[in-house]
This record gives sequence, structure tokens and C-alpha cells, in this order.
Amino acid sequence: MEILDQTNGLLDGLRLSGAKAALKVRLKQAQDDQLSYETFLNTLLHDEKEHRKNARVARLLKKAAFRQNASLEGFDYSMPRGVSKQVVANLATGRFVLEGSNILISGPTGVGKSYMATAIGNHLCRLGRSVVFFRMNALIEKIHLERAKGNYLNLIKRLTNPDVIIIDDFGIKPLEPSEYQDFYDIIDERGEEKSIILTTQLPPENWNEIIPDPITCEAVTDRIVSQSIKIQMAGQTYRQKRQKAGSGLTNIEPV
Repeated sequence: MEILDQTNGLLDGLRLSGAKAALKVRLKQAQDDQLSYETFLNTLLHDEKEHRKNARVARLLKKAAFRQNASLEGFDYSMPRGVSKQVVANLATGRFVLEGSNILISGPTGVGKSYMATAIGNHLCRLGRSVVFFRMNALIEKIHLERAKGNYLNLIKRLTNPDVIIIDDFGIKPLEPSEYQDFYDIIDERGEEKSIILTTQLPPENWNEIIPDPITCEAVTDRIVSQSIKIQMAGQTYRQKRQKAGSGLTNIEPV
């Protein structure tokens, strides 16, 4: 036990917490299966690597601040909503992030736009990508708050760093001039190499209802739409499905 205690101390000093957690199990496996020293060490190092990967995913998911649990595997194809399994499979590769492409998810309320955006973001975190999630109204409130505290530039920097920013429910209400200028500053600072996932009920040709200034509206629309993967969702809403199924249905994801 003394040697094991010393080994655990060394692992603590080297910050190999994954290897430490697996050490007893791997030692027993090595004895039971008569593993070679090389195989034992290789297995222990794989345990450490997996532990670090899981810890990083947990940090990314926490920082993303998603509002609901959602996964691409859990996407409900039982209702026709204009989203094919092939489209989801292509998104799951994460290639669009490498290409700097955006995802524009549009459609009426209740068809699962927010769920789809969150599911994509969740999957990207598990691929090791940094993501941040904001409802549009919450983002505007956050900007107002941080500007009042003198932290506006720091906020802009935090919003430009992640690989992907998800903006949910764009177009719920018109933006004030300072608000749509702030919004433009965010997407402009992110440049063309970083992706945006945006959900909205309004088609791009109606975004002038949200951003009345024609120059800013054109700039925002061009930045988001011109290099985007467009997903037009439709079909029965979750609310309608619950009403038809009866009150016994409790596990259907909201929008």
C-alpha cells in the first residue's frame, strides 16, 4: 500500500486525476489478465486521455449555457418538419464550422427550431468546439447591462472568441438603433471564419421589420444569410402534438 500511496501522490502532483481514478481497477485487471507492462501503461494513459476529454466537454457544455437538454440523436423524425436525416448527418460532422458557414433555422413557432439549434450546439461541444447560446432578447439585455457596467468591450471579446454563437428567436421584436448596431458589431467582429447559428420566424426578406435601417439590415442579412446552410422547418407544432396525444404525454421537448 505504501507504493500505491506514493504512486497516487505522484499522479496528484502531475495532475493525472484520470489515471489515479482508474489505477486500482487497472492494477487488478493487469493481475487477473496478466497484462504486460506496456499494455498496462497504455491502458492507464488512455484512461487519463478519456478523463480529460470528458472534463473538457463538461466545461464546454457549462459555458455554452444551453436552456434545454437536446441532442441530434434525440431529434424526433416522427413528424414531417422538413429536416432530413441526411441534413442532420452532415451537420453532425461539424464541417460547417471549419468552413465558417452559418446555419439559418427558420419556421413558425413550436416546430423545434430551438431544439435543433441546441442539439447542434450540444454535439459541437462533444466534438471539442466552443459554443455560446443566447436568446436574442437576453443578448440585448446582457449588452445593456455590460455597457452600463463599463464592460461592453470585454463582452464583445467574449462573444467573438467561441467557435460558434447560437442566437435563438431573432426577430421577436424590433430593435432600437443602438441595439441593431450592437448586434452588427458582434457578427462583424466574429468575421467570416466563425459560425453563427440563428433561429427565427421571419424570412430574411422581412428582416427590415426588425432592423429598419436599410444599410445595417443589408449588412446583417448578407453576413448571416449569404454563407449559410438554410433549414426551413414546418409541420405540426409540439403543442398540437401534445393536444392530440392527450395529457399523458410529458416528455416531448418544447421549441
